[in-house]
Amino acid sequence: MKNITLTIIFEGSALNRDEKVGGNILSIKKLQIGGKTVSFIGKTAIRHYLFSTLNKAFGWEEAKVTGQGEVVQFDITKDDILTSPELDAFGYMYTIGDQMSITRKAPIGITKAVALTEWNGDMAFYCNHDLVNRGTKQGLDVRPNPFNKEEHLSLYKLSFTIDAERFGKDEWVVEGYNYDSSNKKLFLTIQTPKYAILKDVEKEEDEKENVVYKIGDKEIYIEGKILKVSKDLMESSKKGKEREASLKFKSNYLKEEESQEGPQENKKKKKGKKKSNIEVKEFKEEENFYIFSVSKEPIYEEDKKQLKIEIGLQKIIENVEEVKKDEEYKVNGSLIKIEKAGDKFKVIFEVSKDEKKKRIYEILTVIKDGLYAQSSGEANTIIPLFIIAAPVKVPSPIFHPHIDIEEIKETKSYKVKGISDCLKNENGWIAGKIYIFETEKIKCELKIKEIIEELQKKQKITTNWNEFLKECGLSNEEQEQKS
Repeated sequence: MKNITLTIIFEGSALNRDEKVGGNILSIKKLQIGGKTVSFIGKTAIRHYLFSTLNKAFGWEEAKVTGQGEVVQFDITKDDILTSPELDAFGYMYTIGDQMSITRKAPIGITKAVALTEWNGDMAFYCNHDLVNRGTKQGLDVRPNPFNKEEHLSLYKLSFTIDAERFGKDEWVVEGYNYDSSNKKLFLTIQTPKYAILKDVEKEEDEKENVVYKIGDKEIYIEGKILKVSKDLMESSKKGKEREASLKFKSNYLKEEESQEGPQENKKKKKGKKKSNIEVKEFKEEENFYIFSVSKEPIYEEDKKQLKIEIGLQKIIENVEEVKKDEEYKVNGSLIKIEKAGDKFKVIFEVSKDEKKKRIYEILTVIKDGLYAQSSGEANTIIPLFIIAAPVKVPSPIFHPHIDIEEIKETKSYKVKGISDCLKNENGWIAGKIYIFETEKIKCELKIKEIIEELQKKQKITTNWNEFLKECGLSNEEQEQKS
């Protein structure tokens, strides 16, 4: 499989709203280019439209998310690139705490979609007349709520790149792992768990019928993995040069446990008492409470009046077959490799070759056939009127800066400029035949057509999509039938 780049031109209209101006004017995102004001659609919006289309067209499921404090992020304890095409294609960042994170750079590169014509201050007036009329007929005292929207109908230029080497491959560094052969489960310890067991805890309901856990008059509220704890139950400490505060439960509220310690070689065991505790480094304060997140929902044992609170991070992968002892595992045709990395372990995820090809094929199909897009309740069109694409040695949008348009007033159409400059890269990053697609609305320059015909004879350009897929190392019989 080869890296791929595609540059498209499409017609769109205010697909990416910005902020409200003056209270009731919805603005559009704008840039200054060459002294002209043009609208643009941000990479985040394009990513949303691309994934939404993959979801509707090919059933790509949304990866699971989690909330840690105020941060919403993908939950890699529930999904990974093997189970989620979304995490594979678009990347993620999962913060563990203490300034640590597991990050995946997206194999799909997306540029801004920048308008190719100037914005001249177009604005439209809107009002909810229909609902007001209905309310008036029902005898309600209602008034219109007028507002304005900046508008821009234009042709936009947008480029995508696909890093075929990064696609389908991910690496984590974890603190430990364990394989349970009897249940075919692989346990990855991302952050070693620590726990605190609180004693003499009563489960009650407050005046608002919310469940509350009490130790005397001190309260703990639990909402999933978010805890709201009375300050009197915890103590704050400051460590290090930066003097960052951390929290621990006060020792007198913790349950004592039996511990056994001693050198293994002497096989002597020393019994004693210990109190396990947690350390919270990221928290918020609210009046008489600390608020923080934990790695799993706390467990309450009513018969023992105990509440177990755990901080740490573990991922459990099911249906795992061991290939090589302590080295290689298979999951539904995909591979997990584990290597020693100092005092930790490197975990390498590799999606099966067929699944990787399928995912890239589906992405290319969606880009070629058009994205599903709605903005401010209006259906819009990110449907290519022109495409130039090629397999490349380096996943860079090499065609993007060259492509532009010129209006042909006689025919009310446009011609694409810059293709000759794109073709100059023939002996550079381009690694196969260039694919070109044009429509009646946007055609290549006449002089370029002669060059294209000559290059077609030399088998350096193609207008056949299936041939282009073969050049990229993607096409197979099933995919050709779908095309």
